[in-house]
This record gives sequence, structure tokens and C-alpha cells, in this order.
Amino acid sequence: MTPMLAQIALFSFDFAPQGWSFCDGKLLPIAQNDALFMMLGTTFGGDGESTFGLPNLTAAAPPNLHYCISLFGAFKPASYEALIGETMLTGVPLGPKNLVQATGQLLPKAQYPLLNQYMGTRFGGNDQNLALPDLGSQATGGCQYWIAVQGEPPDNPVGRAPLLGEILLLPYQQPSNALLLCDGAQLPIAQNTALYSLIGTTFGGSGTNFNIPNLTSAAPTGYSYYIVAEGVFLK
Repeated sequence: MTPMLAQIALFSFDFAPQGWSFCDGKLLPIAQNDALFMMLGTTFGGDGESTFGLPNLTAAAPPNLHYCISLFGAFKPASYEALIGETMLTGVPLGPKNLVQATGQLLPKAQYPLLNQYMGTRFGGNDQNLALPDLGSQATGGCQYWIAVQGEPPDNPVGRAPLLGEILLLPYQQPSNALLLCDGAQLPIAQNTALYSLIGTTFGGSGTNFNIPNLTSAAPTGYSYYIVAEGVFLK
């Protein structure tokens, strides 16, 4: 899957994949990253002439996890291939039409049947409308939470090919073979060699087993974190 330019993702490994950079506030040269500069400007620092800054989300990430930003990708795509309800931090004020800022607004159920099917009214609403979560108070590092109000079901993501080891924030519980709830469970290495090669025993384990992150207390109310156990391998 080609990411969006300036897309921010949460990863469970300790390196930035090729084409991504840690969201650690570093300055980048505009000359080598002009498209990304057009998206971010000097919102996160830099002089705007030769340098610009990336968001600093180091403190916002749960322990041993890292936010990274895509340095390359589609420039302001019309839509983003997301899982329904997928929620992410972004430092770009305008995004694809299927991503909206999560500020507690009401949406008509009839217009968003898939979102209603999976998320329902757990954040409020009524017979005609569902309410989006209000994550404005949890925004950090100059970034805001945006949610995919259109997308694909988590058990059959035809277009959305998640990245192996990526951590997704979803407003429902729908575990599958590809998406594992981040509850600290232990997995056999022999059946999960690719994921193990990325995270090792960072989150626990020894011998023939390893653990996935335990983020049960880190997710916003009504949300769950999932780790992608079957996805595109990046290293």
C-alpha cells in the first residue's frame, strides 16, 4: 500500500521503515523534501527557507512504540484506503474526504451504514445519528485525531493492506487472524516469524514464544489498539 504523504502511523518496532521518519521533531532540508514541506510548512519548526520541522510525538507514543511520518506517497489523495473507523494523528489541516476530525460531531446513520455497523452509538447519538468520538482534548504535539468515516471492514480489507507490526486504533473490538488485540498475549515464534523478526521480545517472551504489546489501558475510552500480525513487510 502506498501511504499518503505526511501520513502518521504508530509502529511496534524500533526503527523507521524505508520512506518514513520518526516523529521526533527533527528538522529536514526543504530541497530534498519539497512536497512534504508543502504539506507541513513550518507548523512544527524550521526557518521556512532551508529547513522545516517534523511533529514531535515521542512523548505521545506508548512505551516501546514509535510514531513515524511518511516522507513520500500520494499528495492529497481524494480518499485514503482505510479500515472503517481507523483513527490516526495527523499534522495536516486538510485531508482526504473520507477522513474527518474526531470532535464529537453527529453523522446520519443512513449515510454511513458500515461505520454504524461496527462503531454504533458507543460515543453517543440517537435513532437517526451516530456520534463520532471527541478526541480534541487528547490531541498532542500540534497534531489532531482524524477518523475514517468511510472505509473497509476490518475482517475483509480488500484495498487497505496494513503494514506488518503497525498499531491501529479502532473504535470497536473486532479481532481477527490479521489484527490482534494489543492485550499482551503470547504468540508462538514458529507461526509468526515475520512479526517476531520485527519486534522480537521487546514486549516480553522467551524461548519459543514472544509477546505483543499490552495497550489495554493506553487506548482512549471506547477504543482498542490492534497490532497487524498479517500485513505488508517493511524493513
